[in-house]
Amino acid sequence: MGYSKRRWSFVIGSIIIASIALAIVAPNYFINNPPENPVIRTIASSNAFDVTDTRRLVGWADNVFVGKVLKQDGTKSLDGTPETQFKVEVSDNVKGKFNGTVIVNQQGGFKRNELILIENDQLLHEGQSYLFVTKHLKEENWNTLVPVYGDILIANEEAKIELIEKFTTYKNEIPFNMRASH
Repeated sequence: MGYSKRRWSFVIGSIIIASIALAIVAPNYFINNPPENPVIRTIASSNAFDVTDTRRLVGWADNVFVGKVLKQDGTKSLDGTPETQFKVEVSDNVKGKFNGTVIVNQQGGFKRNELILIENDQLLHEGQSYLFVTKHLKEENWNTLVPVYGDILIANEEAKIELIEKFTTYKNEIPFNMRASH
């Protein structure tokens, strides 16, 4: 009988220790909270065309639209670099026909205690409105934005109107041609 009591004490003690350890460690592994003081790492990107030319940028894009970031919707890594997905409520289309809520994918995000940014393009902020320039990725059913030039923060209604007018140049867009870009 003494052996049985000792054995039960060991089992219960182990369960208590495991529960405490899980309570301490679990938030970092199971909750999508970023670390408090992440190490910021910037990665350079290369583009197949001049992304500063609005007509070429719009020509490359499947969709250009204004939307408000509702919330972060996940993080995934397709090539070793984190990519962060956001639910975005579309308010205005410039190119394409989105309505309702879409998933916008931004290259960059958190990986362990690092924040990886492409060309120092800060992650989207919940509650903020942006003009998005995106390319649809059918396999993931999301719309990846162009780093730096594909997520333009909208400060107010006047800025929104100006951006929509500027990007409506897609009527004069220069379509992206893979052969011509080499």
